[in-house]
Amino acid sequence: MNCIKHLFLLIFLSGLVLMTAAQMPAGINIDQLTDQQLQQFIQANNLSGLSESEMETKARERGLSYDQIQKLKYRIQSLNVSNNPQNLDGKQLNDSKRKTVSYLLPKPAPDSINGLVIFGSEIFTKENLTFEPNINMPTPHNYIIGSGDELKIDIYGYSDKSQTLKVSPDGSIRFPRIGPIKLAGNTIDEAEKILTTTLSKYYPGLKTNTTNLQLTLAQIRSIKVNLIGEITRPGSYSVSSLSTIANVLYAAGGPTKIGSYRNIELIRNGKSVAHFDLYDYLIKGDLNQNKVLQDEDVIKVSTYHTRIELKGAVKRNAIYEISSTDRLDNVINYAGGLGDNANKDFISIFRYGKQNKEVFTVYNNEAAGFVLQSGDKIYVDSISSSYKNRVVISGAVNLQGTYSIDKIQTLKDLLLIAKPKENAFKERAVLRRMQADFTPELIGFNVDEVLNGNFNVDLKREDSIHIYPYSEIKEVFKIQVRGEVNKPDSFYFAKGMMVQDAILMAGGYTDGANKKIIEISRRIRDTLSSKESPLYSTILSVDVSSKTTSNSLNIALEPFDIVTVRKSPGYKEQVSVSIEGEVIYPGSYTIISNQERLSDLVNRAGGLKQGGYSEGAFLLRKTFENLSKTDTVILKNKLATLKNTYTDTTKANAADSTFKGEMKVVGIRLEEVIKSPGSLYDVILQEGDIIKIPKKVETVQTFSGVYFPKKIVYRNGLSIQEVIRESGGVLSGGQKKKAYIVYPNGEVRTTKHFLFFTSYPTVKPGSEVYVPVKKESKGMSTGEIIAITTGLATLVTLFISLRK
Repeated sequence: MNCIKHLFLLIFLSGLVLMTAAQMPAGINIDQLTDQQLQQFIQANNLSGLSESEMETKARERGLSYDQIQKLKYRIQSLNVSNNPQNLDGKQLNDSKRKTVSYLLPKPAPDSINGLVIFGSEIFTKENLTFEPNINMPTPHNYIIGSGDELKIDIYGYSDKSQTLKVSPDGSIRFPRIGPIKLAGNTIDEAEKILTTTLSKYYPGLKTNTTNLQLTLAQIRSIKVNLIGEITRPGSYSVSSLSTIANVLYAAGGPTKIGSYRNIELIRNGKSVAHFDLYDYLIKGDLNQNKVLQDEDVIKVSTYHTRIELKGAVKRNAIYEISSTDRLDNVINYAGGLGDNANKDFISIFRYGKQNKEVFTVYNNEAAGFVLQSGDKIYVDSISSSYKNRVVISGAVNLQGTYSIDKIQTLKDLLLIAKPKENAFKERAVLRRMQADFTPELIGFNVDEVLNGNFNVDLKREDSIHIYPYSEIKEVFKIQVRGEVNKPDSFYFAKGMMVQDAILMAGGYTDGANKKIIEISRRIRDTLSSKESPLYSTILSVDVSSKTTSNSLNIALEPFDIVTVRKSPGYKEQVSVSIEGEVIYPGSYTIISNQERLSDLVNRAGGLKQGGYSEGAFLLRKTFENLSKTDTVILKNKLATLKNTYTDTTKANAADSTFKGEMKVVGIRLEEVIKSPGSLYDVILQEGDIIKIPKKVETVQTFSGVYFPKKIVYRNGLSIQEVIRESGGVLSGGQKKKAYIVYPNGEVRTTKHFLFFTSYPTVKPGSEVYVPVKKESKGMSTGEIIAITTGLATLVTLFISLRK
């Protein structure tokens, strides 16, 4: 029974460990996990066999921070999980290639100070530049064997045997039937000789050369190195035994912002064995001092000793670390040399002196000997933007542009090369130049005189010559075509242009054009007269209606002529009106003549439907006058009344579209028009008229100065006083005596007063009752009172003074 309890307890604890390792909370200390827990986490999260970027992505999904991911990678390196020739089931993997052990992340961005990148820091941001050792290269003969290496021993020839053996912690291998052979601390070549001597006792052919022995590395070991000093991520790193200084520097993120790139020290067994200068690689591509590391090596990165800034017209603006032997010319070489636009005569150096700032001007021939100090700021200026030998010619020339005065020294030479165009205004061209005191000077010349040799000028640098084309000094001549043409517009004038040409350019006549009278308005261009003319233009009339008028058709036009084609008086286009609402055939109708009346349209529409409210009918007519505020209110109310009679949404939307501010209500009495056609209200229709005939509305609407504007059911004998009373009465400031009614047909009736009698308009179905509200009168402000008082006092004083 106790055995069963212990078994269940063991299973429970194992599951708890697995859950803890698999969940890996964000605050866990990865360093405190055992190797077994770490392996369980890798299995649970499928991290084995992933690339570096894939592993990082999965780790971030589990909530791990950047530092935790780095520690996880280093722990995986130490476990050598992905490189272990045995899988997690203990089975041998058939893969003869050596496996890498590095999981490296580049810096997110180069280090910079005050906007300048520290030269060299950018290589630690490159994903494809890790200095990763080539672990699948042929076995180096000087490789020193250590504990953990796997060695492949091939015996071939008269005897044939192959063994893969691992170097034990005590530094030896165990060869079958022979025993341990100590090889650690020896190079591959030395170990091969030891094995040949030792195994020759069992393989005699090794002495007679009938049998050969070859020793190679099957799998390299991991070593631990320490990085200290000004390093981005200092600490202990497990890396391949083929790793170098540069490889481990990359793994640690490189030097910090104050770390040295030129004084990187390799310490082995407490002694300095190498100094690595990263600039040798960056500048020369030299990695000779990039030593292969050994177990427990220490890499120390010191702070920089001398650092300068380089800006301006150089190929690489950056912060550079210099050695004691570097001079100004060396720093320029580090930057890739001067830029193409650099001032190559001198360089400016800004320095922090003992008490004050200092500046030095270093000429080009002094750069090789100029000693720099830490903190120096070097600035290479750009050359001036002005030219020392340039002249420019523009305008009416075939080859305008920039020329050199080295070979083109006179104005005539320049004109002969640039070749003036035929449209050049040759009577006057200009040469602009700056005098010695930098005031502008203008030299005018005749182009023909220069070309004929009668006038010439020696050119100076930055001279600018311009030859005017006629188009720049002359108003553009145009003519206009208006009226009954298809494309009325303005057109460029050309000498010899006829009336017929202008008509054709305007797209020809419209269908209603009157060809008997084509009017030409001609500008009065008398520039010699000293008296003002009362005339504005000269009017010419041309008849082109018959073939016998061809001479008139071809009257030559002059600049600025306006050709107008009139419309024939007998030509009429169809005119349409609309009738909508409660008629038998609503829709659009074409007017037969200019005498067609409202009654004619109602008859053509089949008359009113049963239930059509003739007293509520109104007419909308286009107008070019601006709508008043009252008109807008009435239109909106009429629209609302009309829309209430529609059950079709499409018709309601169409009603909306008719009220766009271009229509006004015309009061009509359709009931009288139907009874007496031709009466006063039987108006003559105009183009665009819209007649609206609603259904009878059985309500009355109140607006403005009442407490509760609303709709009231109409009943016979309903008075305006009752309508106001049922709307809650008159507001404070409401003017009941000025109330008015807008009838459904748009007519307005006001309240009338005679002596002590008041006559209110009659209320009809669909009426709208408006009670005006009196505007509050504002009293004078304190400032206005003071101003008036002061003005009165001044007048009184002036009056008294005049009396004296």
